[in-house]
Amino acid sequence: MILSMYVQFIFDLFSPKTGGRKRFPTLLVATTLPSAVTILLLVFMIWWRRKNRIIGAIPQNPTMAVPSVSLAIIKDVTGNFSKSNIIGQGGFSVVYKGQLPEGRTIAVKRLKQTALTTKGKNDFAREVEVMVGLRHGSLVRLLAYCDEGKERILVYEYMQNKSLNIYIFGTPNLRASLDWARRLELLREIAHGVAYLHAGSGESVIHRDLKPGNILLDDEWKPKIADFGTAKLFADNQTGPDQTIVISPGYAAPEYVRGGEMTLKCDVYSFGVILLETLSGQRNGSLQRLLSQAWELWEQNRIIELLDTTIVPLPKSEPEILPGLKRCIQIGLLCVQEMPDDRPAMSEVVAMFTSATSQIDWPRRSVLDSGIAMPLNPSLELETDHLNPTTIEMRSPSSRSSYCCLASNQSN
Repeated sequence: MILSMYVQFIFDLFSPKTGGRKRFPTLLVATTLPSAVTILLLVFMIWWRRKNRIIGAIPQNPTMAVPSVSLAIIKDVTGNFSKSNIIGQGGFSVVYKGQLPEGRTIAVKRLKQTALTTKGKNDFAREVEVMVGLRHGSLVRLLAYCDEGKERILVYEYMQNKSLNIYIFGTPNLRASLDWARRLELLREIAHGVAYLHAGSGESVIHRDLKPGNILLDDEWKPKIADFGTAKLFADNQTGPDQTIVISPGYAAPEYVRGGEMTLKCDVYSFGVILLETLSGQRNGSLQRLLSQAWELWEQNRIIELLDTTIVPLPKSEPEILPGLKRCIQIGLLCVQEMPDDRPAMSEVVAMFTSATSQIDWPRRSVLDSGIAMPLNPSLELETDHLNPTTIEMRSPSSRSSYCCLASNQSN
């Protein structure tokens, strides 16, 4: 097309109407044709190199180190961070949809410039270093990252169906997208993912911010745990000089809210809340209303009333679903018991999901569980730099928890 336009231009320029001779255009075209072909070849070579540069820079499934990519490549695949490509936005970052030359879609998480404090940079480095060592089907995959200049960007696999909270708290049509069998399978796979974090990777990683908004769903409705910016590597007898306490109201364990005591059982508690929310279609919230209702129904032997049956009716053709749902709620209540030692480990939770006939413990409601919002430790200092509407961050000058941060300290 370009070549034909070029030839037509030459003929028009030197046509008889302008006084040119008829044989001159033919000679000009003949002499410039190799140049035009050369130009086209150069354009093609540049395009081909650019395509392969982008494809090679962002691998489909990195098996070793996660590569660093240039800002130019990130701008290329996101249309220079076009607003039309925004698929999500939070207090600290904007997520863009990116398109690679071979057609693959990716998710590009770009930290906001206002989040580039020392803490923000540390969270970015922590997320990269945590994700490098994790490989599991129930964890979102980090494909690449960029820390060029003032930019801090993470490239993840794209999750077509977005996050779990859309389907358990959304419109009736969205809720109906997840039938009971699928909800049970989602919870089983999430349990496998958290268990892997705690013991399957060779390290013990505490996510610290498990909630439906951080559970993404792919095109086959497989759940992927995401957002590891607050994750901690658990290590006995190690303390941090300045613990940042991350609290998502309704999901944080009581011992963590009151005093910053962080153990693997904090994630177990959060998982229990996610489980009960997924089956009930109700948010727990800071007042713990869902947990209070669940305990009351359990004690009155009316636990089946907790299910969101108005939107997703129980299938009469699958009578085995109901016992599975009751057992699942029992597992959830075991996970949200007041005392950390009473909660099962995530490996035990996986075993409960795996065997539908094995005996499981009877959950016990603590006398401290009154359904009232848990008071915060007055020694905790609220972090006010960037307050996310769904996540509260606090700093404590001294901590009783045992952890070490994966990322090294960085300065602004």
